[in-house]
Amino acid sequence: MNAASKAGKPTVEKLCRKYANEDAHTAHVTALALRLFDATRQRLKLPAGSRSILEAAGRLHDIAYSVDAAAHREMGAAIVLREGLAGFSDAERDMIAAVMLLHSGAVPALLRHRRVRWLPHPQRALQLGALLRVADGLDYGHCQDASIKRVRIGPETVFVTVRTSRFQHNIERASQKSDLWQSVFSLGIELVPAAGGRDKDPAGLRRGMHVLEAARRLLSLHFKTVLINVDGALKGDSPQPLHDIRVAVRRTRAVLRAFRKPLADTAAEKIDRVLGRLNRRLGPARDADVTVAFLTGKEVRGPFADKPGWQAFIRLQFRRRRQLLAVVRRHLGGRELAALKLDMGRLLRVKLPRMAGAEPPVSLEKLARRRLRKEFCRALALARLRRSESSEDLHRLRIALRRVRYLGEFFSPVLGATVAKLKERIHDTERALARIHDIDVGMERLASGRLKPPRPLLSLLTQRRRKHLARLDKTWRRLHQHAFQQSFRRKLRM
Repeated sequence: MNAASKAGKPTVEKLCRKYANEDAHTAHVTALALRLFDATRQRLKLPAGSRSILEAAGRLHDIAYSVDAAAHREMGAAIVLREGLAGFSDAERDMIAAVMLLHSGAVPALLRHRRVRWLPHPQRALQLGALLRVADGLDYGHCQDASIKRVRIGPETVFVTVRTSRFQHNIERASQKSDLWQSVFSLGIELVPAAGGRDKDPAGLRRGMHVLEAARRLLSLHFKTVLINVDGALKGDSPQPLHDIRVAVRRTRAVLRAFRKPLADTAAEKIDRVLGRLNRRLGPARDADVTVAFLTGKEVRGPFADKPGWQAFIRLQFRRRRQLLAVVRRHLGGRELAALKLDMGRLLRVKLPRMAGAEPPVSLEKLARRRLRKEFCRALALARLRRSESSEDLHRLRIALRRVRYLGEFFSPVLGATVAKLKERIHDTERALARIHDIDVGMERLASGRLKPPRPLLSLLTQRRRKHLARLDKTWRRLHQHAFQQSFRRKLRM
């Protein structure tokens, strides 16, 4: 036993146990960081002895998350400095704490951080922090699906080929977190997706899994999809990030509803309310995006471009869109989303793992069957609405079908192929309802403006609506085929 151990300093393993560390995530991040270190050490002129520093920092970088999620970087470093680490000198301990600090946060502030600047070798801490930072980004989805397949060092760039089968945004997040790397190394870094298909079940659900672990995986997958698109929505250069945010919010809320009973003693209900409020506020901006995309598409742009007053009409639509972008920026860049991130982080990384370890498992298959059966019966009860002339009635039916589809997406790995077929058939029906809803919202928006749309445009929209109503009838008949209904009912024991 070395002197540090005799002095009573804790090991990395003891600190992880003491502070309920998220071991699966930090062990995976550490493995990725060491893979980068081993492949680039000689070219980047990193001392071989720094490997153990990086390994300890990787294992401990989230050590204080269960104590204070908002300040876990600073608090984690403080824990290591206060309690020490068996097997490491005081100077090495200081270096480990500094590298831990660098795994997240704004780079300009990190470069000036007093705890880093006061080290004997601050540049080395920044370099190791850059490695850890990229590795942490590669497990942004917290599903441990990323693997480094190849590292090739070119004259000016390190090319890292990464396979990520579940959460596709891991590479995007790691690229964002390569900002420190670009500041401290002479070589750049480029993360390259490896060839290969995506996992059909991104959350990795399976029969026998604890329901709380299933909820954690699904919530992490969809909420992280919300967060990864925030920067793009704030820029407003493309409508896609905002669309992806709204879809991911709906899926996150669907998970919260599906697991309502197991999550009853958590912040899930509060999170659901905040997400619902956020999506309502973002809705008008998304509607404006759909309207602008339609008006500037080939089908409309060609026939109407030369009509009197058309350009003024289009400019008005773009002006409305810019005004609504300010609303998007206010809500996605404000305190409410920051608070939501903390609440969800505590739920996913602290509360649910503790509950799963303390509570006996409940059958995931039983819960999935019950929830899907309940939502499907609700949708069937609204079947009469497909004949309604009311846009609100049709949208209500669409929402009910969408909820069934989401549950089919979540639970088909547990319930089997029949549920996967249901999901596909419902999606066909729901798509027709979605097109009708977009047209109805667009017509309402266009009619309410200062400049009225040309009558031929309204006629075109009316024709398209009739087309999608016919499509709705066709897909509804396919959904209600007797043989398919019988097999599905048997599967859910209805």
